[in-house]
Amino acid sequence: MANVIRLKSGQCETVFDLDGLLYLVEQHMGDEARRLLEDFTAPEDDAAEYIDSLEKENKRLRDHHHEVMEDLRAQSETIARLIQKPEIDRSALSTVAGIIGKTTWREVNVG
Repeated sequence: MANVIRLKSGQCETVFDLDGLLYLVEQHMGDEARRLLEDFTAPEDDAAEYIDSLEKENKRLRDHHHEVMEDLRAQSETIARLIQKPEIDRSALSTVAGIIGKTTWREVNVG
C-alpha cells in the first residue's frame, strides 16, 4: 500500500515500502539517519535466535512424528499378515498389539 508523505519543504513523496522511506530519510537527513532507522527496524538477534530454535524444534518434532507413524504402519502391516493366515497366531498378534499400545502410550503420555 502506498503512503503519501508531505515533506517539510511542502513536496509530496509516495512511499511504497520501508526501502522507499529509507531512501527519503537518506536524501533529506543523511546516511547516519538512514543507518539509525535501519537499526531500529532490524529484527532483534534474540528474536531471530528464538525463531531459529522454534524452527529446529518443529523439524525435530516432524521427524519424530514421521518415525512413529512409520513404526505404527509397519506394525499394522504385521497385523494384516497375521490375520490373513489360515490359523491366527494369537501370541504373535498379542505381541504386535502390545507394541502398538506401548508406542501410542509413550506418545500420548511422554511425547
